[in-house]
Amino acid sequence: MSGLGDAQLYFEVRSFQAREAVALQTADYDTWLAMMMPDVTYRVPVVSVGEDVAASESGTRELAHYDDTLETLRIRVARMRSRMAWTEIPPSRVRYFVDPIMIRAEGEDVFVTSNFTVYQARLQREENRYVGRRDDRLRRIGGQLLLAERVAVIDRAVLPGKNLTVFI
Repeated sequence: MSGLGDAQLYFEVRSFQAREAVALQTADYDTWLAMMMPDVTYRVPVVSVGEDVAASESGTRELAHYDDTLETLRIRVARMRSRMAWTEIPPSRVRYFVDPIMIRAEGEDVFVTSNFTVYQARLQREENRYVGRRDDRLRRIGGQLLLAERVAVIDRAVLPGKNLTVFI
């Protein structure tokens, strides 16, 4: 299946994305981490300015804002919960807007390409918007979709904020 033709699969993907957005917006990181496969890869590559859009994205062995596994995501979450993440004291207000534009099922895997906007409000005057594309590979385990792989490309070579303290 390609496009958005399978209504049941579309509903499952949208439900997964909604649960993830709620978990991240409410800082329910335990729920968010439970939505991932044990061998998940989570990557936000650095984007450069170039003549070819595809060539502007760094490869898997190049520089990335995030290049994480479940273990390193747990470390990031532990840091967010501690007083060591000083850029998140007080915590940001964050909103996630995710819209799938392509869904393709292959066996137990579901490949989803989505457009996203993440809005972050910090303190009284700082606002950041991260806009881009997410390529997710979800895997069906026991009737439930779990995140197996994410590559999120932010459509900016220079990020708007001082720190990237949100998950994409």
